[in-house]
Amino acid sequence: MSSLESAVGVLRCFSTSRTELTVTEVAHMLSLPKSNVSRLLRSMRQVGLLDSARDGRGYSPGVMLLGFGEVASAGHSLGMRAHSAVVDLSERYGHAGFVSARVGPYMIGLTHHAGRNPLQVGVFLGGQRLHIDACATGRAWLATMSDEAVRELLGGDVSRATPQSPATLQDLFERLAQVRERGYAESRNEAGRGVGAIAVAVSDERTAETLSLCITFPESTVEPAELQSLTEALLEARSDIMRNPYER
Repeated sequence: MSSLESAVGVLRCFSTSRTELTVTEVAHMLSLPKSNVSRLLRSMRQVGLLDSARDGRGYSPGVMLLGFGEVASAGHSLGMRAHSAVVDLSERYGHAGFVSARVGPYMIGLTHHAGRNPLQVGVFLGGQRLHIDACATGRAWLATMSDEAVRELLGGDVSRATPQSPATLQDLFERLAQVRERGYAESRNEAGRGVGAIAVAVSDERTAETLSLCITFPESTVEPAELQSLTEALLEARSDIMRNPYER
């Protein structure tokens, strides 16, 4: 892993509910030696990517990142609009929300917003990645491509990452056709036992950027009426982002 990849992995460890982290916590989340992480965090603090935590025993996002955030906000970036939509949905329905991007044949979480419900589920940030064909966020992203492009991206085969994931390319293509028809992807028991997820993809033609928005929830606690309402709200958020790409 390069120094840049390691630094990005560190930044992904932070979230709205996790604004300060120690060397031990980051080392555990990234599965890296504490000595390596300690040197990396000191270097990131020296260039302004991190600050010392208020109690002096850890680190928090640095002032340089605040500047980057202001630039992104001023440019009405797709990521900012997607995160804003996820925060709104998470607050309304209480479930965890994510914005994810594709890195090769994987989906990587960019932002996470914890809902208010006591039981939170899903794959949280910190360098974790999911096979793009074996999660709702990934299939929502893949549905924006042609089947031939998907075949090429996956190297001609599926990951079979979980028993619930597509078993063959044809199975995947059939699921993607359904995603294109409905406008959203869903998964059950792929991110974990009893975990459900609904995801949509959004794109910015100006930058050729595509991201996925996802809401995860414990299936045992969500009634059909709530699931329908959540799905409709997610589709509406997708339409708003796509319809007004440069407006707040």
